[in-house]
Amino acid sequence: MKLNTWLNSGFSARGDHSDTANWLVWFPADLDTLTAGPLAGDSGSVPFYLTPKSYALGQAGDNIVLLGIPLGELDGSWRLSDRAGAGTDVRSVETLDEVPGLLGEKFAQRTDSSAVVQVRGQFPIEKIQVVAGQNRPATRRAIDILRGVASDFDGERQFHTMPELFPEEQV
Repeated sequence: MKLNTWLNSGFSARGDHSDTANWLVWFPADLDTLTAGPLAGDSGSVPFYLTPKSYALGQAGDNIVLLGIPLGELDGSWRLSDRAGAGTDVRSVETLDEVPGLLGEKFAQRTDSSAVVQVRGQFPIEKIQVVAGQNRPATRRAIDILRGVASDFDGERQFHTMPELFPEEQV
């Protein structure tokens, strides 16, 4: 899978970024609690972020890895919320066709990490296609944890470091 990333936001897409189904969403997981079992959130949903660089990377420690999947391959019931402007003005959609209208054409350039996809219930880790660790040791730990987890998609799971996927901008 060829990945395209945008420097400021960390927005990523698989291949053709004009197709919303190819947009990658990321679950920040703590390696100390990551298992081969399903992903679970703090509440009744699993949060995936469209712009992890501004949210997850800014707040993450060395034990955080990002687990990525294309938006079009999320199973079950989900809701994408755009929290731009904060407060109670949260707009949401529940289908791929509605996402571009909600986020606008310049979403990849935004750095406010406002879009979150909430998957209701647990999420099978077998669906995770891309893993990015904060550094090489974190990536190796993720490989060890996920080594025995079969993939539920065509191809192989990709492992990267976050600096590889989301390099710092050169001024």
